[in-house]
Amino acid sequence: MAKKLPFQYFKLPKNIDKSLVDLKTKPPSYWENKGKDNALKLFDFVVRKVPAYERFLKRHKINRNKIKSIEDFRTLPISSKENYLRRSNFIDLLPNRDISDTKTFSATSGSTGEPFYFPRGDEQDWQYEYIAEMFLKNQFEIDKKTTLGIIGFGIGIWIGGIFTYKNFNKIASKGYQLALAPVGNTAEIYLDIVKKFGNLFDQVILMGYAPFVKDIIDEAKDYGINWRDYNLRILTAAEGYSEKFKKYVAKKASLKDPLMDFVNIYGTVELGTMAHETPLSNLIRLIAVENKTVFRAIFPKANRLPTLVQYYPQIIYFEEEEDEVIATGYGSSIPLVRYRFPDIGGVITYDDMISKLKDSGVDILIEAKKNKIDKNILHLPFVYVYDRSDHALILRGANIYPEEIKNALQDKLLDSYVTGKFSMEKKEDRKMDEYLEINVELKKRVKKSKKLEKLIEVMITDFLKKENSEFSYLYSLDSDKLIPGVVLWPYGHEKHFSPKGKQKWVIKNEK
Repeated sequence: MAKKLPFQYFKLPKNIDKSLVDLKTKPPSYWENKGKDNALKLFDFVVRKVPAYERFLKRHKINRNKIKSIEDFRTLPISSKENYLRRSNFIDLLPNRDISDTKTFSATSGSTGEPFYFPRGDEQDWQYEYIAEMFLKNQFEIDKKTTLGIIGFGIGIWIGGIFTYKNFNKIASKGYQLALAPVGNTAEIYLDIVKKFGNLFDQVILMGYAPFVKDIIDEAKDYGINWRDYNLRILTAAEGYSEKFKKYVAKKASLKDPLMDFVNIYGTVELGTMAHETPLSNLIRLIAVENKTVFRAIFPKANRLPTLVQYYPQIIYFEEEEDEVIATGYGSSIPLVRYRFPDIGGVITYDDMISKLKDSGVDILIEAKKNKIDKNILHLPFVYVYDRSDHALILRGANIYPEEIKNALQDKLLDSYVTGKFSMEKKEDRKMDEYLEINVELKKRVKKSKKLEKLIEVMITDFLKKENSEFSYLYSLDSDKLIPGVVLWPYGHEKHFSPKGKQKWVIKNEK
């Protein structure tokens, strides 16, 4: 007999078609109010059943009995990996201190310390199953086409590959003609699958981290693959990318309708899949790139183009707090209340988005009809993210932290040559391949040389391979794409190391 789950604030609808219709027809306020109600329900559950959270509130001198409305809820302290998860005994983070419902473990990269492991059970799998089925039907039309899905996310302890395969397999078992190939980050096998089986299906979904999917698309010609012979869809996750990148991929892959054919997922290991691009969010972002008035209206503080997605408030409740996005949800077996990731961005209700666009001279519903996506609009709120407050750069799916580069440069072998100051930047070459450039300051009277550049490059690479599990895994698959480029600069050079201001460890490109 199946064990009853400890708490279900979200129940998977039995009729998925009706649920999709509801997302398109019920007023946006319905979903937003559902999100508020569920946030309060989850808080009530967590404060009664999770020992660690009860202690967390006591540390902050919060009387749980006074939290009765969503306004009260918004006064609760923000939790994080540092002030909550790592300060608690692991078992105390679970409802009733019970781990028996766990089916899968996923882990963070360990880039900022020991990896943190997140258990996941049926409750959490159901959530992603529901979200994925929504975009697979609404955008990728898997109910109308035979589909081959090739999963290129990392297959291992990281959430992407295993989580995607488990839940897409459940969706496939409902009667959809969906076949899955869980390849992982191996380009040769990935392209072999396309060549052998792609033409047997109406469409092929290429899944993976965006730079890896781009590699697949670029390398296809070497395998005798012409993308014009396939009907492609693209599913990515882990990082955002520019409209220039999208345009490049769409052209090379011969995508028929980029508004429909791209889905980028916003997710975390803590809460799983939280939101995703939709045809409407894709259209809004495209307009924002071309129209500065629109950009400033919807992204007032962003210094580059954010990832813009829609989310399901009945599953994840988002808030904007001091320009950071925080979330409440039960996306792993560790329920989280007002949790900080840390992602810089904002939250916009559906109605506010329509209004902001209209005030900027854009009737987005008319534009949607012109672009033939008006039948695919979901009445869901938006969340956008354009930076990380921990200054990490995401390179091909791996989080790279300034602290890691600092530690690598402190090696005794480099003592006589470098000051320890640097700035790192993610760049793209002419082929839109991304790479990490690290600008390093030399000590006084030290001259740059190719030999020294190579030594520093090796020292940084070796440190990342040892200390960063995400980097190490991806390096083992394609080392050339992960090795950072080192540029040496004279002491105090104005471009990166001017003594006039605070050292800028991370440079992030403008939109």
